[in-house]
Amino acid sequence: MQLTYHTDYALRLLIYLLSHPERNVSTREMAEFYGVSVNHLVKVAKSLTQGGWLVSSRGIGGGVMLANHTPEAKVGDIVRYTENTDIVECFQPKTNTCPIHQSCDLKPILFQARRAFFDVLDSFTVRDLARHPNELLALTRSAKRGKSKPT
Repeated sequence: MQLTYHTDYALRLLIYLLSHPERNVSTREMAEFYGVSVNHLVKVAKSLTQGGWLVSSRGIGGGVMLANHTPEAKVGDIVRYTENTDIVECFQPKTNTCPIHQSCDLKPILFQARRAFFDVLDSFTVRDLARHPNELLALTRSAKRGKSKPT
C-alpha cells in the first residue's frame, strides 16, 4: 500500500506541530521547512482542522496548533481519515463491477492485510511520531539559520 502525499504531509505536519507545541505555526513555515507546496499543505491543514485534529486561527500570529486530544490519537485514525483504504474495487459494494467477486478469495486476504497494517499504526499515538521533539526543534532552528545565511 502506498500512502498519498496528502497523508504523508498530514503526518509531517503533525510531527512539526509536536515540536512546536507552544505556538501557532503557519503553513508557510512548515512548507518551507519540508520543501513542499504551501498550497498543498494548506489543503492538508484545512482537512485536519475540519476533522478536529488541529485548531486554526487567523490574522497576525495565526496558524495552526494541535487540538488537545491529538497527541494521544492513534496514528491509524489519522491515516484512516486522510486515506481511501479501499485498496481494490470489490471493497466498495456500491461501485464494484468485478465479475468474479462472489467466488474470489483475494478480498478476504486483502482485508486481513489491511487490518494488519492498521493494527500496527493503531499501536502508536501521534505523540510517538515525535519522540524526540527537542531534536526536531533543533532541526527547524538549524534550517532557519541556514536560510538566513548570506550567499
